[in-house]
Amino acid sequence: MNAITGIAASGLRAASAGMQAAAHNIANLATLDATRQAVSMSAQQTGGVSATVVEASDDPAAPVEDVAAMLTYRAMAGANLVVLKIADQTLGSLLDVRA
Repeated sequence: MNAITGIAASGLRAASAGMQAAAHNIANLATLDATRQAVSMSAQQTGGVSATVVEASDDPAAPVEDVAAMLTYRAMAGANLVVLKIADQTLGSLLDVRA
């Protein structure tokens, strides 16, 4: 895996973790003792992003923020998928030229 695909794959994993955390929060709105989740992201030295699910504080505006987060993570996943697709097409073109 080259650097570009590694970076895009880590972004896709981070987006997935964010979507799962937001979905968990939305699914547990009516659960009294449910713990809210958030995702903490940090840059990796080798490129890409590291995502960790953490406990989030209670917030009255949380359901609205969770829906907005889902849309953000969806866009993030889509952008990383485009990068992976273009990297795949570029590698295919290079292999065609070399063949």
